[in-house]
Amino acid sequence: MNFLSNILREEGGFDYKKAIVDSIVILIRDIPDAKESGLLHLCEFIEDCEFTYLSTQVILHFLGIEGPKTVDPSKYIRYIYNRVHLENATVRASAVSTLAKFGASVDGLKPRIFVLLRRCLFDSDDEVNFYIISYIASLNYVVRDRATLYLNTLGGDIEID
Repeated sequence: MNFLSNILREEGGFDYKKAIVDSIVILIRDIPDAKESGLLHLCEFIEDCEFTYLSTQVILHFLGIEGPKTVDPSKYIRYIYNRVHLENATVRASAVSTLAKFGASVDGLKPRIFVLLRRCLFDSDDEVNFYIISYIASLNYVVRDRATLYLNTLGGDIEID
């Protein structure tokens, strides 16, 4: 895994980088003990990734699926959240979506993700802002029983049938 991470930092084009990332993803999927290490290597790579497709479709999407299943999913949040502030609109939208996946999948992270998404409100891109608002609204719902949803509000709960 370290070998792949090291060559991922070297110069190379899209196909070269994608092949390495794909190899790391395969190792993570096939070897459970490689998951934590592999996800951290992917997180480090997105810090300097120059390819939007790799950042969004491969790494952030994969992090949103596998990250919440790890022993300590909170350690990936910083890497994902940094993409919201440091990248183009496509990567920002993907990062917001990934954060929302963590919030929806890990109850202990939901309040923290909710705060982070609120900090992202009023993004300069309308589409990204729409995603943020949608995810904030969806994370704000609390299931009290199978038949009824409640929306938390400052003045109390509003029942939604």
